Amino acid sequence: MPHVLLFIFYFFVFLLVLTAIIRAKKIDIPFRLTFFIFAYKVLMGCAYGYILWKYYKGDDSWEFNRGSLIEHNRFIQQPVDFFRDLLYKPPLELKWYLNYLEYYSITKPLGIFNIFSHGNYYINVIFFDFISIIGLLLLYKLLTRYFNEQKKIIIAVLFFLPLTSFWLSGIRAEALLLLCISVILYFTDKFINTKKKLIYPVYIIAAFAECMILRGQMLLVLLPAFFCLAISWKKPKWAVRYFCITYITGIIFFLGSMFISKENNFATPIIKRQQEFLSLHANTVYKIDSLQPSAARFAKVLPQAFANSFLRPFVWEATGALQLFTSFDILLFWIILFVVIRFHKKNWEETANNPLFLFFIFYGFTQIILIGYVIPFPGAMVRYKSIPELFLFLSLALMVNRKRICSKKEMQNRKNK
Repeated sequence: MPHVLLFIFYFFVFLLVLTAIIRAKKIDIPFRLTFFIFAYKVLMGCAYGYILWKYYKGDDSWEFNRGSLIEHNRFIQQPVDFFRDLLYKPPLELKWYLNYLEYYSITKPLGIFNIFSHGNYYINVIFFDFISIIGLLLLYKLLTRYFNEQKKIIIAVLFFLPLTSFWLSGIRAEALLLLCISVILYFTDKFINTKKKLIYPVYIIAAFAECMILRGQMLLVLLPAFFCLAISWKKPKWAVRYFCITYITGIIFFLGSMFISKENNFATPIIKRQQEFLSLHANTVYKIDSLQPSAARFAKVLPQAFANSFLRPFVWEATGALQLFTSFDILLFWIILFVVIRFHKKNWEETANNPLFLFFIFYGFTQIILIGYVIPFPGAMVRYKSIPELFLFLSLALMVNRKRICSKKEMQNRKNK
């Protein structure tokens, strides 16, 4: 009972703090909607923890919470060592140092939160989601700056899309990763298009550093998309050319490097990462041929990577509730894509030339394809896909014409009468 009261107390405390931040930053979200947004995210975070604990005997999220109890004791009893853990200790390899930093990025803040939450997982969800929701708010403010006429559908996708909200609300690195990407996008826009404050590059560099800690391999895909975005914001009419030229050049260098050297090339990290996943065991494994340093091999595996990441699991092959929800989520994506093709905005060319829209498309698609190449497990795949999938859903939301859909429905209703 005390934990329930603490849960309710902290929920409303952070709701009020969140409301104050929204008002101070002049984000166009009323209090009632703020309540539903925060309540929905916390609910999804608690559901994530409960489902993964009850049906899957816990996951990394619960391990982070258990690790935070150790960090809490270190913070109370050995505060100097608590912070000294973050320093590099030779001869520790960089890979393992980054792994430790990823672990500490979650467990050490939770260790401090445990002073107030007494180590309760579900109360820690409130603390964690309060931090991670800042990224969604920054992204919302950025999107409404360029696509204010799509505000309602942006809210629906950004804050209430079921599966992405589920995976991005648990105590996991993906939620912090989205926060970092949102900080990068938001402050890059402010630095380039509004006020050139010197503090903005500091925020951007710090966010990139945290991305390196949380998902270093992701930078292989994020950096080219970010480069194109940064050079396109001042010249949006050239944005499509910048993105296409950069990505075509990148593909040529990527494939060409395998002709130059079979051992030292741009494909080596991807091949090694796939081998690491293929050496693991899981209940469900998608068929994916092993990669080799060959352009022909990557081309041959591409259909498998696309099918695994954009089509599967099919409804009839889903095992368990989470895979079934994932299959419905994939089905929803293709339905919305069809709706956008049928009911796109009249001025769709203007949206298609927007650098932010192109960033979502190019980064989202290439990141999901890379995941399809590397990860053969549907459970891990859906979690890793959560951020790029959210971006693809947002890109579709920016293209859809709600008025045309509504008018079509009205005409159909009149005919039926």
